[in-house]
Amino acid sequence: MTDTIRLENFWHKLLLSFPGSKDIDGAVVDCYPQVPINAFNHAADVSVEEDEVEDLLNRVTQHFLSKRATHVYFRITPLTRPKSFASFLEEQGFLKESEDLIMVFKGERLKNRLNPKVKVKEISENEIDIFGDLLLTIFEMPIEWSEGIKLLLNNMIQKGGKNYLAYFDGNPVGTCSLFSLNGTGGLFNIGTLKEYRRQGIATTLIAHALFDSISRGDDLHTLQTMKGEKAEQLYKEIGFEIGHTVSWFVKKL
Repeated sequence: MTDTIRLENFWHKLLLSFPGSKDIDGAVVDCYPQVPINAFNHAADVSVEEDEVEDLLNRVTQHFLSKRATHVYFRITPLTRPKSFASFLEEQGFLKESEDLIMVFKGERLKNRLNPKVKVKEISENEIDIFGDLLLTIFEMPIEWSEGIKLLLNNMIQKGGKNYLAYFDGNPVGTCSLFSLNGTGGLFNIGTLKEYRRQGIATTLIAHALFDSISRGDDLHTLQTMKGEKAEQLYKEIGFEIGHTVSWFVKKL
């Protein structure tokens, strides 16, 4: 099995762990309007015949309409079938919103990259408010998303996920999450407050998450970032390489 297949199988199963997700014939969908971004409101793992694309689009659209969503997203990967599906979406009025890089860790352990001034702590369900509020600040999310974000974090912990806080001078300044499935460890929510960046905080968080992923028996470790973002270079310096690229297509309902 290639890394691309493993990574997309990981995404399929990860998506099904979210509230509001559903495996339908030809795709897996997640609709979570409480946090209206593509990661929680899209159809993925599309695999249908050429003559089934219109039916699939109609079923996905109706699903999102039933949830009172304002937009519908599709996640297009090298495994999407048919290959012409992205072109079909554009013909139906979808716009290509962005591209994400699916990156795989190919480096060695990062002990020599740790900042000893950074203390990393795995949070419990009782500390979700601290993690969630910091996440909103780091990624400049609207305060209205707070409850939805914290419900997602709680759901993640209940299903075996880990969430880490980085402390610098006693203050929570960085976040990272880990979710392991079938030997693959996915890192998410990697971020640092603006005023604390360039001090090795994100690197230290990633190193802790990778160590835990390896300890769980994972032999494939991944994260994703938007193509062209500054984070791409940081991840490459740490030891991540680009596995494949995914595209996001969106249409307002």
